[in-house]
Amino acid sequence: MNRIPKYIKTGLLLVLWIVFLISSAEAVKGDKRKTLTLSLENGLDVLLVSDPDVHRSAAALSVGTGYLYDPKDKAGLAHYLEHMLFLGTKKYPEVGSYKKFLDSHSGGSNAYTSGNMTNYFFQVSHDGFNEALDRFSDFFKAPLFDKTYAEREVKAVNNEHEKNKLNDGWRGNYIAGRMSEPGHPIANFGTGNQETLSGDNQPALLEFYKKYYAAPNMKLSLISSMPMEVLSSVAQKYFSDIPTRPVNIPKLSPEFRKPLKGEYRLLKVKTIKDVRSLEIDFPTIRLKNHQASKPASIVGSVLGYEGKGSLLSKLKEEGLVLSLSAGGGSSHPDINSFGINISLTEKGLKEYERILELIFSYINMVREHGFEEYTFKETQAMAQINFDWKNPDEGMGFVAGKAALMQDYSLSDVETLPYLFTEYEPSAYKAVLETLTPENSMVVLSHNLAETDSTVPYYDAEYSLKKVGGKSFSKLSNPGKVEGAFYPLKNDFIPYNLSLVEENPHLVQDDERAKVWFKYDHRFKQPKVALTFRIETPKVYRSAKNLELAKLYEAMMQEGLNELVYPIQMAGLSYGLSIQKKGVLLSLGGYSERIGDLIKLVTKNLKEVKVDEQKFADIKEAMIRGLKNKKLGQAYSRGGYYNYLMLLQDQYTEEEKLAALTSITLSDVKAFAKTLYDKVYITGMVHGNWSDEKAQQSVDILLTALGSKPLPESERFDQVVEVMPEGERFRFSREVADNNNSLAYAIQVGEKDLSTLAQTSIIASIVESDFYTQMRTNQQLGYIVWSFHQRIEDRIFFRLVIQSSTHGPFEMSKRVNAWLASTEKLFSNLTDQEFARHQQSLIVALEKEGDSIGAVAGSLYSLATDEKGDFSFKKKMIQAIRDLKKTEVAQTAGKVFRDPGTPRLEILMRAKGSQEEVPEGVIAEVGQFKNRIKQ
Repeated sequence: MNRIPKYIKTGLLLVLWIVFLISSAEAVKGDKRKTLTLSLENGLDVLLVSDPDVHRSAAALSVGTGYLYDPKDKAGLAHYLEHMLFLGTKKYPEVGSYKKFLDSHSGGSNAYTSGNMTNYFFQVSHDGFNEALDRFSDFFKAPLFDKTYAEREVKAVNNEHEKNKLNDGWRGNYIAGRMSEPGHPIANFGTGNQETLSGDNQPALLEFYKKYYAAPNMKLSLISSMPMEVLSSVAQKYFSDIPTRPVNIPKLSPEFRKPLKGEYRLLKVKTIKDVRSLEIDFPTIRLKNHQASKPASIVGSVLGYEGKGSLLSKLKEEGLVLSLSAGGGSSHPDINSFGINISLTEKGLKEYERILELIFSYINMVREHGFEEYTFKETQAMAQINFDWKNPDEGMGFVAGKAALMQDYSLSDVETLPYLFTEYEPSAYKAVLETLTPENSMVVLSHNLAETDSTVPYYDAEYSLKKVGGKSFSKLSNPGKVEGAFYPLKNDFIPYNLSLVEENPHLVQDDERAKVWFKYDHRFKQPKVALTFRIETPKVYRSAKNLELAKLYEAMMQEGLNELVYPIQMAGLSYGLSIQKKGVLLSLGGYSERIGDLIKLVTKNLKEVKVDEQKFADIKEAMIRGLKNKKLGQAYSRGGYYNYLMLLQDQYTEEEKLAALTSITLSDVKAFAKTLYDKVYITGMVHGNWSDEKAQQSVDILLTALGSKPLPESERFDQVVEVMPEGERFRFSREVADNNNSLAYAIQVGEKDLSTLAQTSIIASIVESDFYTQMRTNQQLGYIVWSFHQRIEDRIFFRLVIQSSTHGPFEMSKRVNAWLASTEKLFSNLTDQEFARHQQSLIVALEKEGDSIGAVAGSLYSLATDEKGDFSFKKKMIQAIRDLKKTEVAQTAGKVFRDPGTPRLEILMRAKGSQEEVPEGVIAEVGQFKNRIKQ
């Protein structure tokens, strides 16, 4: 596939002293959304989006600096500064007040630091937008950088690094960065830790802030339901007094890794998990100079093609790889690369040189063949179609993306150019291709048995780097031709003729075989449709072996259909097939003109497994590794695993799954596919620009293809949740392979009903900020600190999760129990106004509808399945929240948090080699829990 790179944007735009530079670009044809771009007098560039239909307001401000500009003696300073801005400002000095305000107004916030950008963003209910902007903008005017919290926040940064320390992605990226030219900042340790940020950070922090945090180096994006003239004045009011001063961004050398002569670099990285990957990374041309033609995307679409005759097909044919993606990336306008990423089979790991030979042979073929103009025109057409009919996104993710793009695109282009291909530039495609040579490459081979001779600091990750020449290099610089691989053919599935139809929604089928709803889309008015079918079959969760057969079946279906479906997917259609305990979930979606082709193609192949023995063996082996790798997951993830083992009946262990998976053959899977759909019951939702007749036809096509008998309700799988007896408190502890400890606290609330759901929802909203501030900010227990209510089937729980590299799970347990005991004060001090704000916050969240046809279809499907077709469930929940009384909520909170009769389960994961003493009464086996609840 064509890789979607992580573009970490930065860019210097000249300060625009023009107050208003207006451009209009509607996000969706015919909608009410309006955009405005402008530059404030202080040099701050602004993008405003006014849309009366958005459910919450949101803002993002990006600063054109990141860890690439960290001082040499303060690695992680940019990231540390990001943290510090949340810890009080001159106007709002109370630590935690920003989060508390957002929590009480249906909001949330986050930030990230990348190579050359730091991006801050939040979302909030419309009535809280002005005050939230006042608080947010003060980050960039008068942060306190309070010394009281400065040392504590270093611990938070350190905890974040500890969370990442055993993550193969973080480790590999850091190693690859260190293979750059000596002294190049791409090798910086961007996260920082307690060591690099030791001592007094205040002088460096203030200097960095004054140097880079000025209006000309910032980009702001806002979205709200406010009329544009009001939104414009709001931007002026809160952000025009951000200080303006010249910002000089140091130039970075584009030669971050120079090409060799007659050799290529081979970097071997030893992973923690049993993974196998091969990445070829090439420094390439300055992509920012070609924003209109996007050559890396065009080249990536050819090399990453997955249809017939593709490089991927050839590699799979030889049993060497599982997947392949290609595309360009940038961590800075002057630091550009093109990458080919491959997931390897066991054979592929041994024969990686054969893979390299085939890749460079394919690149040579493309170089000799040249780029067909139809490749550009198809990409251009689909980009334009997707732009014309794109979804009206909203929220903090949407504005954060805009604020990031504004660092790299001019104000006049930022709403269109990132998404469109406006220039056909064969010379640029050729220029990218010319950089894809062995001598310009760094080949990164990652697996857990890699032979290494060096270690990087901070992560203690092992690697080796050598330069490969001689015959091995010659094979790559002069490879033979690839038989059976060719340039991608013209795609006949591009939907050029799109139109809308009008139909009323109907329940299209309701009988012993299926219950399927259709709802016409009146909101987005796009020529798209989404279909979701849950095909219930009793065979999936009958045994651990059946479950693994089903998962292998899922993988075989995706593999067998990939070449057939890929051209259709490139034309804006998609399908998904996944295994659930109840059966098989089939989803299809995209442009309605050609969706029928996809339905017919997928459904007629559902009972036929069309892969060979080699591909089966490769996929099965990858699944076995995946199961084994789960034991190496982070502590909080392992806590979640044991939580579900204990609280759910019919939950198979990893050992049971592994034992079952190991013995399964391809013949077993083929036989399973033939009988999987013997008896079925389908629950479905169809939503979009379609008709009642076409929705009915889709159900008929599916049922005909399956040829099934009806599945009676008594034979359908039903998940049972364990009930902990009144007054019981369970503590379970195990040692894990991670370097972190964790606590997962589950408090059993009771059976699901509207009143209980409403009460636990508002309780979670009220306590979230306090729990986070106490556990993370004040007590510095860890980076991961979560509190939330959880519904599992028809039972409700309240959950608390902490992961820590500095505190053991039993110490965390003491502190969490002390916090639970303190919640009486939290609720007794709650004012009527604060309670009303939490109510409104929940109502706003419930009123939010999906921001695409697919998202709405997903919500409707959940109501069809989880709520048994009660499509008024959200309205009932909103009314239940409106009916809540503060006194009854406080009473319920007391029962949940402080009543000794309320059952609860603590899952306490101890880091590898932990010396913490395990108290008496703590169980270590799931069976002990199961036996006690049955007594």
